[in-house]
Amino acid sequence: MFAKKNLIAVAALATLAVSAQAQSSVTLYGNVDVAVGRFGEPFADSVTAVESSGLTESFFGLKGQEDLGGGLKAVFKLESSLAVDTGAALGGTGNFFDKNATIGVVGSFGTLTAGRQESLFKQEAIAFNPLGASWFSPTALAFGVQGDSWSNTIGYVSPNMGGLTLSAQYAPKEGALGDASNYDGSLYAVSANYTAGALALSVVYGQTKPVDGVTLKDRTYLLGASYDFGVVKAFAQYAKAKIDAKGVGEVADPTFYQIGAIVPVTAAGSVHVSYGQVKEDGWKEQAFTLAYNHNLSKRTGVYAAFECEKLNDGTDSDTANTFAVGVRHAF
Repeated sequence: MFAKKNLIAVAALATLAVSAQAQSSVTLYGNVDVAVGRFGEPFADSVTAVESSGLTESFFGLKGQEDLGGGLKAVFKLESSLAVDTGAALGGTGNFFDKNATIGVVGSFGTLTAGRQESLFKQEAIAFNPLGASWFSPTALAFGVQGDSWSNTIGYVSPNMGGLTLSAQYAPKEGALGDASNYDGSLYAVSANYTAGALALSVVYGQTKPVDGVTLKDRTYLLGASYDFGVVKAFAQYAKAKIDAKGVGEVADPTFYQIGAIVPVTAAGSVHVSYGQVKEDGWKEQAFTLAYNHNLSKRTGVYAAFECEKLNDGTDSDTANTFAVGVRHAF
């Protein structure tokens, strides 16, 4: 009888443990990417180097969720960039979790989060170019694609409504009020994404006034589109910015565009090609990239990339080439 009671107790504890495991989870994940090659930049000497985050961002992260009942979940995400070439744990911003450090709730209303978050501009810049977050991507001319996270940010993502998803981010000034020389410092962005089969469309609009209080205010919109034809997936982006100086008015209005494609050539390999340009009042920067990505498995791949970048600063122009090969592994 005693042994039977013990067995019942053990079975009950095992059931509780399985139930708790199902309701709450924490996942360690990330990506390691390193490239070796000859790296060029206009008006600078080319260098042979080992660089981190060639085709994809190197980082590690922790994420988790807990079922709160009633259709609610608590979620968190902590992500830190990695400089694989040096082993440094930071991504150059001085913040350990420089990519994301958020906590929030998920329900039928959508997802609400607070903390440091990758900006909507970065998310959309990555999603609508064929090289994603690669430093070789011409989209990096305008949006960097690596980095660009906002601290002290409240974020919202709506449920999917027939293919339409709405998002918003807001970071309050958390500092001194503006004066005759400086803006008060705040950030916001809103976006809409629509997908219907092979078609995807996106628009983002935002305004940045750096929280340290400087003279510039940047208002930017970014449009993105992609269509998967099967034999090729095409991408396009267009952006326009208006930059004002406090007490002066508009001081710059650069434009950006990018077109590109991913062409599968084998079951494991694909060619990625992209051209982009940033232009503003006699100043123009252009980049063309051709890359080959080959998957060795679901998580590991190798790649080779060539980029030609040309800069005309209104007085002089220079062209620089970059060629690199690399390996990446997701975990």
